[in-house]
Amino acid sequence: MTGSMQMSTVREEKGGVKSSKRRPTSPRQVEGRRNVLIHRIENDVHAASIAYALEQRGNRVFQWHTGRYPEDAAVSIAYEGGSYIATFRNRELKFSPSDIDVVWFRRRQLPVAPQTIDARDRAFVTNELRVATQAHNAFFNHAFWINRFETADFCDLKPRQFLLAQERGLSIPITLISNDPDDIKEFLGRTRKCIYKPLIGHVWNEAGRLRKTYTSFISHKQLPADDLLRAAPGIFQKFVDKAYEARVQFFGNFYAGVRIDSSKLEEGHLDWRIGQSAIGACKPVTLPPDVYTKCRQLMNDLGIVSGGFDFIINKKDEWIFLEVNEAGQFFFVEGWCQELPVVDAFCQFIESKDENFVYRPPRRRLTLKEAYLAAKKAGIVP
Repeated sequence: MTGSMQMSTVREEKGGVKSSKRRPTSPRQVEGRRNVLIHRIENDVHAASIAYALEQRGNRVFQWHTGRYPEDAAVSIAYEGGSYIATFRNRELKFSPSDIDVVWFRRRQLPVAPQTIDARDRAFVTNELRVATQAHNAFFNHAFWINRFETADFCDLKPRQFLLAQERGLSIPITLISNDPDDIKEFLGRTRKCIYKPLIGHVWNEAGRLRKTYTSFISHKQLPADDLLRAAPGIFQKFVDKAYEARVQFFGNFYAGVRIDSSKLEEGHLDWRIGQSAIGACKPVTLPPDVYTKCRQLMNDLGIVSGGFDFIINKKDEWIFLEVNEAGQFFFVEGWCQELPVVDAFCQFIESKDENFVYRPPRRRLTLKEAYLAAKKAGIVP
């Protein structure tokens, strides 16, 4: 279930991206290959690199930049005579839903009204754009999605994840999700160490300085006033004394996992995302067979075909489920471990259109570094 990979210095968020000006061939020209629609945002180096790699493998790729709608993108849907014609256009391409075999929902970005719109009308225009965007996705129901848009929001609901994970037999930390001050104080009173995390991450922009939510210790003394506790529910969990953590990325039946020794990080011992810039290399991990089976069952319950699982492994070698992330941020796994074929497996996964995908190692696999350097040589990424 794991393979080998090559170290890469490429990171998920760095750099800008140039759009390819090449005109791909006919969407039905290459038998057995795919026509792939990628929902992405600007300056996504990895998405651009993988798009170019897929093209070099004989696939046709359509990149839909969600942040360009509506300024540089347009959609028309015409109904007449009992049928319809849907056309999607942006500055590089034009396509119809029937052209698409696979949709990679890499990044979601809700559209907003252009600045040229009168301030009094922006709320109306924004709502219209967002309703239209949601409706557009329904025209691609015939395609293989990674992951389906209608399951993404539900998958991100942590209380639902905990419920389904427990039903499948995965261990989770002792947890309270509440906005009741009395229940929160009682929970903190009976746990020696407790951590807090939000139901969903958030970023504040304070005078140009970004502040993000991370997992942190919480105590009685740190609790705000009761009215503030009632204002926003949160996740409170008993602290788990860990040996290490693991991030395990699934594509169908395939997975690639890394061991994260977060306790050795100067920053990030409680939340490795804080100190991830200091993570140079990780060892691969192998899931216990029963945990693997439960992960696949949970994916089916959540309606996802790809997901990144976060685990804590305690001093008793027990695997404790924290969450599963359905989003497309997973290439860093290959950047941290030279043995895992994340990029090569993902390209095969797209081409397979199979929710029960099994990776078949080629004689020479594609690495993240090679994909990036090829796109750079073609002038697509900096």
